[in-house]
Amino acid sequence: MKRILILFALLIFSWNYVNSQNIPTLKTGNPELKGYKTKNFFQLTLQGGFMNPLSSYFVDNYFTSSSFGFDLAYRVNTEVALYTEIKYDILSPKDTLAPSPSYLESTIGIRFYFRPKCYRSSFFIEAGIGPYIFMQSSGTTPTRIYDSQTSFKFGGNAGMGGELVLTNSVFITLKSKVNSVFEPKGTTTFVSGIGGFTIRF
Repeated sequence: MKRILILFALLIFSWNYVNSQNIPTLKTGNPELKGYKTKNFFQLTLQGGFMNPLSSYFVDNYFTSSSFGFDLAYRVNTEVALYTEIKYDILSPKDTLAPSPSYLESTIGIRFYFRPKCYRSSFFIEAGIGPYIFMQSSGTTPTRIYDSQTSFKFGGNAGMGGELVLTNSVFITLKSKVNSVFEPKGTTTFVSGIGGFTIRF
């Protein structure tokens, strides 16, 4: 019985000793780099990608098109950021003789980050609202006359993405969003996939 108690005591002592030796290893195995900020800073993302039509009118008249712009965000704390995003979407009409219209997006929104404490890279979800300005020049094709127009419409978007940290101040950001532009007779919907480099100040 005494041998069992002594063996049990040795096991407990050994376990505590091993844990005490492992704690520093765990703390230094995935450290945040010195100087890495988690709140109270601005970051700027220069981004480009594509937009793909979803609503029936959009699908019937336009191909997958290009999109580019920038995103300026302020990190309020470790989980939340406020941002404004400006994007220029160049639509590619299926009528090759038609003028190429475009959307100018200007939205503001909120972003929620999810990041394990032992990593710098993170996953996020975001949502924004604001004006979508539709612009089209005039033109004539054998089948249709296109009038010049500029119209201000309200819309919103929501999606998810991630930040892959390269250094403390430079990231790669990738995200995908569903956009809805509110029309008098319904909504124009498209999905966008964009990515770029983020500079943290």
